[in-house]
Amino acid sequence: MSMAENNLLVVDQDDDFLAKAKELFDGRLPTARSVDSASQAVMSGDVRMVLLGPSYSDGTALEEVRTLHNEDPSLVVMLVADEVTSDLLRQAMRAGVSDVIETPLDEPKIEEAIERFAHDVLKRAKGATTSTPAISEPSEKGRVITVWSAKGGSGTTVVATNVSLLLNRIEDKKVVLVDADLQFGDVCLVLQLEPKFTMVNAAHELHQLDAELLDSLLTEHPSGLKVLAAPLEPAFADDITTAGLMHMIEILQENYDYVIVDTASMLDELILSLVEKSDQVLMVVDMDLPSVKNAKLALDTLRLLKFSTAAVNLVMNRSNSKSKLDNKEIEAALKIGIDAAVPSDASVAASVNEGRPVVESEPKSKVAKGLQDVAELVAESIPEASGKSGLFGRK
Repeated sequence: MSMAENNLLVVDQDDDFLAKAKELFDGRLPTARSVDSASQAVMSGDVRMVLLGPSYSDGTALEEVRTLHNEDPSLVVMLVADEVTSDLLRQAMRAGVSDVIETPLDEPKIEEAIERFAHDVLKRAKGATTSTPAISEPSEKGRVITVWSAKGGSGTTVVATNVSLLLNRIEDKKVVLVDADLQFGDVCLVLQLEPKFTMVNAAHELHQLDAELLDSLLTEHPSGLKVLAAPLEPAFADDITTAGLMHMIEILQENYDYVIVDTASMLDELILSLVEKSDQVLMVVDMDLPSVKNAKLALDTLRLLKFSTAAVNLVMNRSNSKSKLDNKEIEAALKIGIDAAVPSDASVAASVNEGRPVVESEPKSKVAKGLQDVAELVAESIPEASGKSGLFGRK
């Protein structure tokens, strides 16, 4: 796709950067030295994509950039920065920036970024110029529910898979489970699935990815639950960018009522983006001191970064373990109340080994009841089950 087709404008206060950008494309790129000048070009309707130089890679400058996105929400804004940090990505995302490109700037990097968003650019442009009524969008996007723990081995995958299966039984609700543990995702193992495609395939098709294509890359569980599988090998995790995965989740929201995201036990750029994107976060904490300590550090970090913890639900796993920790002590330490508790049960390990989640293999067990309580945190507006045809009765 040519520059002319994209109507790309380069904006920066540094003349050297502008000259370098123009040099890369034989002087064919229009440039501007301020957001005000860029805003005028955007208002004229001649600009579809904006490439911001390093002058705009700080919080104050990005606040100025927000006006571009407000004037034209369909505008694709990309940022070039000398160093890409989690904090910068968070600020850029809030300002409406679609992608951040790290210096040194070269033609392949720009072309790759343009190709990534070119499909959306043309689709938006076509929609803006045609007189044919657009297809009506759903009144609400699907809810994003992230299952997260700050300590490995706390049971996020068990919670995510079982809760997804329970939600999938609700009449007229579509559920997709995203395995965002990019290096060591176990969702397909726990569900005994052999994916033909993974999110790596989706990442390689980002420039043309839409709801139909992404749906064809999902793996279906016998229950009807859909799964976006993690990379099959750790080395492939590098193919998945945070922006790319966020784009996949946004597409899934178009067709699914619940997008459940299983995550790795860490606090990085991806987790921060997921927390900010999520309507609800199920934070899984074990009844042991290291798990509680990590949860406290993680929650304190979110608060320090000005993330709201209002949407965080605390799920205590192995709640019947012989721990000297008291629930009130845990709540005081984490500054958040316990919303659900899942007891320890030998049937969980057996269900994982068999590839049949415990809500299916042992539906009457205490652990299955605890997992149902977790699911009802998500489906809180749905009446409680009454027999086989109730909330979690099979369709």
